[in-house]
Amino acid sequence: MIWVGWPTPAAAGPVPPQLPSPQELAKLQSDMSATLNSVRAAQKQLDQVVRAYETAWSKMESLSAQIAATQAAIQALDSQLGVVRGSINARAASTYRSGPTGLMNVLMEARTYREFATAVDIIEAISSKDSETLNSVIQLRDKTAGLQAQLDAQRAEQQRTVGELERRQKQMQGSLRTLGKQYETAKAKFDDGKSGFVFPVKAPYSYVDSWGGARPGGRRHQGTDIFALKGTPVLAVVSGTLEQVGVNPLGGTKLWLRSPGDNWSYYYAHLNGYGPGVRNGAKVKKGQVLGYVGTTGNAVGTPPHLHFETHVPAGAATNPYPILKRVNPIK
Repeated sequence: MIWVGWPTPAAAGPVPPQLPSPQELAKLQSDMSATLNSVRAAQKQLDQVVRAYETAWSKMESLSAQIAATQAAIQALDSQLGVVRGSINARAASTYRSGPTGLMNVLMEARTYREFATAVDIIEAISSKDSETLNSVIQLRDKTAGLQAQLDAQRAEQQRTVGELERRQKQMQGSLRTLGKQYETAKAKFDDGKSGFVFPVKAPYSYVDSWGGARPGGRRHQGTDIFALKGTPVLAVVSGTLEQVGVNPLGGTKLWLRSPGDNWSYYYAHLNGYGPGVRNGAKVKKGQVLGYVGTTGNAVGTPPHLHFETHVPAGAATNPYPILKRVNPIK
């Protein structure tokens, strides 16, 4: 069975000018090495869970598309079958109108090939052309049966994938709670020492490079999903101006943050709600609470997460993962 697997990680693109330099990060990580070692070990386990979840989610979307295609093919065959059966019934009614009604009923009410085969007297009486029509019924039913078996297998695989998603969600939530304060302590120390750019979700959290992954409607993922406990504060990555604060079907409760100095913009989606003072046109400081991790929009049924996008001054989306990795000491 073919499905779209884990996307190929995109090459690192442009980065916002506020990001700390590699030298600044190296010094901070050196100073914090003892604190970070134990956190990294726990984070690695959590990241494996998130990667497995993202892979299962991509597989789920591909399976849904396959099932829809198979169902459409079955419906088309059923439609053809209805036309052919109507032709046979009409021919039989014309030929045997004056004959016994019992055999007529057998033919006109037949729903399977086996029922057709029992009407031996009628089958022998119809013309050669009618026999060809009957053969087409058999062939159509064989094709339908094959597609139905394929559909059953796809649905069974879908159910297994659903179970895997549910299991991974529980693992993810448990791991996030376990990581908790240990991660918070290390991140707070790191954020105090770096300048210019703040990670968009308050610790603990986890994320992987899902740029280009399959999404509903044939779309491709153009951001990074940062998984955290529901209600975890979402922070302004830079100081700037809020735009398009509101709700839409895909992003749910969402907003844009634009940095006036360099005209980079950042998209936040699936929020559970907004932070104090969040409104269109509001000026915010880096690190300010903009909202809270949730599952709004098309994220209903998924683990709570922030969908985060980065856009260059010209407006095009660029892979956020290298940027997030640059300001996250654990990665």
